[in-house]
Amino acid sequence: MKKTLKRALTLILAIAMIIPAAAMAGCSGTGTTFLKIGKTEITENMFVFWLSRYKAQFVYAYGSSIKTEYGVSSIDEFWKLTSDPKTGDTYNDIFTDYIYDNAITYLVSLALFDEFGLSLSKDETAEVDKYIGELRENYAAGSKTEFNVVLQEYGINEKTLRECYLIDKKITRLQNYLFGAGGPEAITDETVEKYYKDSYVHFEQICIFINECPELSETGAYVTDKDGNVKYRTMSAAETVDARAKAQEALNLAKGNEIFADLVKKYNENKEIAAYTDGIYMCRDQILYAGEEANKIFDTVSETADDGIAFIELENSLHIIHKLPLTAGAWKKPANSDFFLFYDSATSKYISIGNYIKTPLFLEYIESKRKEMTGSIVVNDDVRARCKISSVKENYYF
Repeated sequence: MKKTLKRALTLILAIAMIIPAAAMAGCSGTGTTFLKIGKTEITENMFVFWLSRYKAQFVYAYGSSIKTEYGVSSIDEFWKLTSDPKTGDTYNDIFTDYIYDNAITYLVSLALFDEFGLSLSKDETAEVDKYIGELRENYAAGSKTEFNVVLQEYGINEKTLRECYLIDKKITRLQNYLFGAGGPEAITDETVEKYYKDSYVHFEQICIFINECPELSETGAYVTDKDGNVKYRTMSAAETVDARAKAQEALNLAKGNEIFADLVKKYNENKEIAAYTDGIYMCRDQILYAGEEANKIFDTVSETADDGIAFIELENSLHIIHKLPLTAGAWKKPANSDFFLFYDSATSKYISIGNYIKTPLFLEYIESKRKEMTGSIVVNDDVRARCKISSVKENYYF
């Protein structure tokens, strides 16, 4: 499987519990029952709707690159390609199975919501009803009948859409109940420290530019545009040759046990690095959306032994890496704060590592409960056989 697709599949799993409500399955909806634990159900309609949302996300994020990497003229052709010659599974099968796997996760979460005796407040329900009304007005001029016609393209009606949004509220309530202050799985310093040690790498580096480099003022400061972004210029071939020679010299000295901090002062061209006096901390989760170059840096550092030296060439820069051991409690230090904030798409704000890890820990918790409940899960195999991601319409709106 090519790397772009691997990251796409990872993306699906990573955002499963934090994407907008409309992408989530629900219980007690209309239509044929697909999955069930006791009285908690996910219907065929909801699963089809869910597939449509993920299909839209995938096509939007990876549509162009998939066509290029797999030599297909359309995403419809991509679904038909065989992903595993041994099993004969197509990408249609693989993606549908991932969405099915997430559906089981939601089912278990909703069953636990009921088991713990949790409920939504009147304000939470009213918030959902208000938003549903706004959607009805925007997409159907306030007509419930016309709104249902619009929603039918994605396998649901207004009643089912409302349940999807309520389910999102329930998942959030369950997560906060478990991992909030006073909860049975409340986040502690020990919890954060464990996540940090399991998910981060720590290093210092020398960065030398090739092909393109920042424009510098007469005083040696970066030149920026009206929006504050650093301007770059194209380097001459001779400049790039000199840069490579400079990087090789620095690499040789680093491997010769020269003090790396002294080499950084002498050779590093990325002025922004100087602000990080405790080195750079990079998190596995934070690079999910950052592209192949960030992945390459993280993977290389991960594979390097503590105090080891590594060399990385990216499109427009050369990096000499000195792997550092993780400093205990680094996430508490104000000087390192940039590395321990996570963007929350739901609020468009950055949140602390303590708040962020509620989601990955929640997923781990649900997975353990899922294993316990496996024997109680009832699956409608006919629904699973006929509902495929290739056959649903991309849903960019709900």
